[in-house]
Amino acid sequence: DRTNRPSTSDLDWHKNERETPTLTSTTISMPSLKQKLSCLGCTLLLAIAGILTWRLGPWYNTSYDATSLSVSTSCSDCCNGLESNCDLPVNQILFPTVHNAHSSYENGFITASNNLPLEEALVAGYRGLMLESCLCDGLLGTYLLKENEGSNLGFCTSFCSSGVRGALEVLRNVKTFLEANPNEVLIVQIEITDNGFESLRSALNTTGLTPFIPRFSETYIQIWPTLRQLIEANTRLLLFANGDEISSCKANECPDGILSSLDHFSQTDLSDLESCQPTLSGDVLSSFFLMNHWKNNKAKVPSEKNAMVVNSMDVLEGRFEKCESRKRGPSFLAVDFWDVGDVLDFAEKENLKRGGVVVVVEEEDGLDAANDDNVTTIAIVDEGGNGTVTAEARSSGI
Repeated sequence: DRTNRPSTSDLDWHKNERETPTLTSTTISMPSLKQKLSCLGCTLLLAIAGILTWRLGPWYNTSYDATSLSVSTSCSDCCNGLESNCDLPVNQILFPTVHNAHSSYENGFITASNNLPLEEALVAGYRGLMLESCLCDGLLGTYLLKENEGSNLGFCTSFCSSGVRGALEVLRNVKTFLEANPNEVLIVQIEITDNGFESLRSALNTTGLTPFIPRFSETYIQIWPTLRQLIEANTRLLLFANGDEISSCKANECPDGILSSLDHFSQTDLSDLESCQPTLSGDVLSSFFLMNHWKNNKAKVPSEKNAMVVNSMDVLEGRFEKCESRKRGPSFLAVDFWDVGDVLDFAEKENLKRGGVVVVVEEEDGLDAANDDNVTTIAIVDEGGNGTVTAEARSSGI
């Protein structure tokens, strides 16, 4: 029916209507610099609030249950785990050492140097601790050290807010370890900050650790006591310190027996993970040699991934081979993430060698070759050429 059909002009009009939409002008405003800064500030405040909630919530706890810190060993004649250690001067023993020992993720530290607390490192076999003291003031410090018996002395790395352990608790736990293990000798090196030396002396007296620190009669110690002598005298905590309020002192005049690290230590450069070349830190006749052996990541924070490499047996053996030309090897092997790698096995092997013990691992004679258990023996030949012991006896000392 033509009368009801749209005209050609009507179709063209509707077509144009569809093809030509109505345009409106819209103004898009960009945020001002002030608005950008405001948003950034809000983001930072939220991040800080999240960190503070995590750090300061009711779940925050840095304490450690030290009811049992005994070392499981059946060797009553051993000194620091080995009989061959006993008659060596203390500065000729290799002390496996925990760098920033106070700093662990289990104790609530941010970017910690270790996974587990220093108390567990002591039980595992570490005999050297490196600590950094700090004074935590104000409401934040009071809260963080709420179980520190009113003392504001803590062990932290740079800032209390990034993690701190109460000094009184740590020192009491060290004493508990010494009391539970009468054949163990410890060396602790403390970096003092915030002019906290007098607070440290007070904490040592409060915790009853002072009697464990040896006193020397010499002005300068040329021949250090053996582990056996320290054990028999029950002066089994050598304490060195450097930093604020610490100055060089004659060995027989150092306050409370706390020796200056700079008088007695040389150490490797922090950036050098390959050589055995010390950078002298004080007297050129330094008796103790500290090998710094840890590697931070690109963000300059401790790295467990790097520790897996540098704490391995191959890397440790390679570095110590470069020490053979020296009159005396390192006294301390300081590492991060102490529970990673082969540090304790390496230190035991090195100390056996220093004690004149040669370790040879060989397959035991008379075993059935089809036996799935690959039993081995460790042949021990001391300077007198004596003895063979089973692998199980290794942990009991030689």
